[in-house]
Amino acid sequence: MKRVVGSSETLRNTEFSWTQRKAYEMTFQELGSVDADDVDEGITAISDWIVDQIHEKEKLPTSRAGRRQATRFCRANGYQVPSDEWLGI
Repeated sequence: MKRVVGSSETLRNTEFSWTQRKAYEMTFQELGSVDADDVDEGITAISDWIVDQIHEKEKLPTSRAGRRQATRFCRANGYQVPSDEWLGI
């Protein structure tokens, strides 16, 4: 989360709202619980994606976009994501 916050501070006129930060944190928590063997793999992948989006598009991706990317990551790596859970959007 520190990398995401640090990268967002480089943007002009962008405020990282409390609700968006909480949504990102929930996404990272869900990713951490997906696979007990490698907790950091999903978190690293999504935080890298968010930082890349900040640098490429010069704006903070929505929390929903982060959840979608996390869901894609999970499914691409064989993890089940039920549609009634946070990542199952």
